[in-house]
Amino acid sequence: MVEPLQTFADLQRCCAAALHGNLGRVELSPGVRPEDLLAMAERHRVVPLCAAGLAAEQRGAFRRRVLSLAQHMVVLDREVALVADILAGAGGEFLILKGPALARQAYPTEEWRVSDDVDLWVPASRAANAAIALRAAGFERSPPLTERVAAAARRAGIEASFRHPERGRLVEVAHGWASLGPSRRAAREMWNRRVQLNIGGVVVSTLHPVDALLFGCRHGAHHGWDRLSWVMDTAAIWQKLSPAERAEACVVARRRAQTVVLGLGLRLAADLAGIELSDDAATLASRPRVLALAAGAAVMAGPAATERMPMMARLRYERAAQDAWRQKVRMMTGWVFTPTLGDLEGCPLPHALEPAYALVRPLRLLRHPWLKSWFR
Repeated sequence: MVEPLQTFADLQRCCAAALHGNLGRVELSPGVRPEDLLAMAERHRVVPLCAAGLAAEQRGAFRRRVLSLAQHMVVLDREVALVADILAGAGGEFLILKGPALARQAYPTEEWRVSDDVDLWVPASRAANAAIALRAAGFERSPPLTERVAAAARRAGIEASFRHPERGRLVEVAHGWASLGPSRRAAREMWNRRVQLNIGGVVVSTLHPVDALLFGCRHGAHHGWDRLSWVMDTAAIWQKLSPAERAEACVVARRRAQTVVLGLGLRLAADLAGIELSDDAATLASRPRVLALAAGAAVMAGPAATERMPMMARLRYERAAQDAWRQKVRMMTGWVFTPTLGDLEGCPLPHALEPAYALVRPLRLLRHPWLKSWFR
């Protein structure tokens, strides 16, 4: 039986080859079956990208799934256009994050980037109006929430999820500066630098490519880099940036105290996707702290081939990837004192007493099995 590590190595080689324009040139290692490679590509959300790099004679197991995903992305583009019209009609501005926007910004072929849902960001002041507009258009909260819990979740900065009962696509609406940037100032700058794209025949706003790179690196660190797709996103968008934009990314990362997450993303992209780094980017990606974090990233470990990184391991990893102690303190205090949907539903409080969730949350954590694993 072939080890998952060998299958993962072939997956990584196929994806890297496609990004560098070497289409259909990767032969599978002896013993690696195309069906196993497809299953692992599904796990890491890189099926079309992997198929593009794989030798044509070994691509048979991928053809039906690649076609299905291409059709899925066409439908998702239409969903983005529909949601954009709904929110524009409600008079609210928003950003499309990741997904179809990143596919257009980073990849030479849009179909290579697979997305499961629609990710939006709206200013906190527009979150309630966005929810009202989506529900008026037939979307339902997913999971279903009472009005009290939904309002409390919005005030706590928790992302809202909606799903249309007929189309089934998930629409996730994040809001507030903390869900966009590492600081209020950074989020405001990202909002002011937004650019426009055409998706599904509708012009929408998304992040500037430099901000999309930093946002993606931050997102990858948040999840412990346990999906190869996030590494390939970083590599793809870095290749699309001009030399001036690459230098700007390093300058912006220093200004926003994101040098570790950027260096980490670039280090992984260099190791797994073969991108070339020079000057300031090479310096950021070669720091001892970054090298240690890269070695501990989930995509560099055997279990990542089939498993997601556990919650507590992710939390520790994200904390270690912060530039400054104040960021680590802010992150951990947010995790300890900001309520989750489980806290809001498990301990109902009226609006006037919602500040008490800052006590409810840590008390509930004391009973949680995560606590034991944190101190191991």
